[in-house]
Amino acid sequence: MTAGTADARSAALDAYIARRAAQGFRVETRSGAQAVIVRRHRLYFVLRWFAHGMAEQRLVVSVDQHGEVASLAAEPLRW
Repeated sequence: MTAGTADARSAALDAYIARRAAQGFRVETRSGAQAVIVRRHRLYFVLRWFAHGMAEQRLVVSVDQHGEVASLAAEPLRW
């Protein structure tokens, strides 16, 4: 992978994360071509005890070598 390809992948990931940040997501972890982003429900502290699956939304976001961004639901954190 060339430096230009890595820069393009990182730029595509930055743009996607910026769009999702406007929707309330924050970055949990990040590398050059992959990130885990999380959005907590506003009633997170109540829902985590009664409906953990609804308390937060976690996504794994990755960028392929062509700059295409894909996101998949991530496993919830285990307590």
